[in-house]
Amino acid sequence: MPHQPSPPSAPARRFTALAAEADPAVAALLAEALGSRAALVMARTLAEAKAALALGRPDLAVVAARLPDGPTAPLLASLTGGENPPAVFLAGTPGDIASVLAAVALPGLRLLPLPLSPGLAEAALDVAAADIAARRHAEDGWRLAKRLLDEIPHLSAIFAGDELLGLNRAFLRFLGAGSLGEFKARGLPLERFLVEPPAEGLAAWAGRLPDDALDRDHRLHLIHPDRPDAAPHVYQAAVSRLPGRGRCLLMLADITELELERRELLDLANRDPLTRTLNRRKLGDILEAETARAARYATPFALALLDIDHFKNINDTHGHDAGDAVLVELARRITASLRQVDRLARFGGEEFVVAAPGIDLAGAAELAERLRRAVADEPFAGVGRVTASFGLAAWRPGDSPEDLLKRADEALYRAKDGGRNRVERETPPQTEVR
Repeated sequence: MPHQPSPPSAPARRFTALAAEADPAVAALLAEALGSRAALVMARTLAEAKAALALGRPDLAVVAARLPDGPTAPLLASLTGGENPPAVFLAGTPGDIASVLAAVALPGLRLLPLPLSPGLAEAALDVAAADIAARRHAEDGWRLAKRLLDEIPHLSAIFAGDELLGLNRAFLRFLGAGSLGEFKARGLPLERFLVEPPAEGLAAWAGRLPDDALDRDHRLHLIHPDRPDAAPHVYQAAVSRLPGRGRCLLMLADITELELERRELLDLANRDPLTRTLNRRKLGDILEAETARAARYATPFALALLDIDHFKNINDTHGHDAGDAVLVELARRITASLRQVDRLARFGGEEFVVAAPGIDLAGAAELAERLRRAVADEPFAGVGRVTASFGLAAWRPGDSPEDLLKRADEALYRAKDGGRNRVERETPPQTEVR
């Protein structure tokens, strides 16, 4: 089979260059060095150079220290300022170069001292051409990355250190901005839209997150600019490192609905479906935590076990629907009378437990008496007067949750045996007699 020649490779994209030089010999040397590798515009005066610059910024510029119609420092300043400046060379005698540099600070300026040898010009321009090619490659990659990011539905931002480099279309739409420049012109940092912005700033916070697009451990709450009074949305944050010093991509996925579903499932798992109080399983977690806290910090902790008096008679006389309504109303009254730190749980049937951190047995007795009155003082709709009995216990060193519940149950039994609708404390510990 005859050999098929390879198709010719695409020619490298030429860069644009401006040479502002009045000296014919230097201009000829620059034209020879640049003409084969760049789309070159020659200017012999400052006016011609400004006219060429008005048509577009070049990738590379060589500007003489002196031109016949004026100083070149302003032209050099316009070339070296702003974002992504071109490679700029200042050509002239050492004295002329020194006078220009004394007149204006020009960062990133490269020097071509005269007299200029062909070898020196070629070497300097080769380095500049390589820099331009690398920059174009990076810019092409950046444009491709931005196009891809714009297709991502998540809010995405690119940072380089503390600097915000880019926002994708979804983030700009969220912010109500048409471009990154428009958003920056408002003078509002992204932290302005966070409920609790990181102390070190969003960019620094993103910079220390793990490089893991599947990270599920970091979340932010964002306020919508157009709906500042609405509930914040929950966003899951993930970071990917990018080429370039300190660059990273922060992606924020809106998981508000998932979070609401998670909370609803958690609520179903932790609450009694009838009374909406905590259930027995969640109560066990609370008692474990509170007894551990009391043991560690020697802080008081008490609980009250309460039981509705003659609840079977309510069910038998008025029906189970009425009994359920009594349970719901009792839970509402108890909850309304608790302190903010207290927790109410349905223990089973018509029994409830109040976990009361930070108070001793005397404080628990005052709390329980208030709860007893909240139940007994007002009749229940369709049923009439309902009362409840209370048994109290306070944490002692070495107590487990079961120890507390056992002593509270014994006190509740005494309250029932003593006539109901009353509060009874646990029996004081026996003092050993020597």
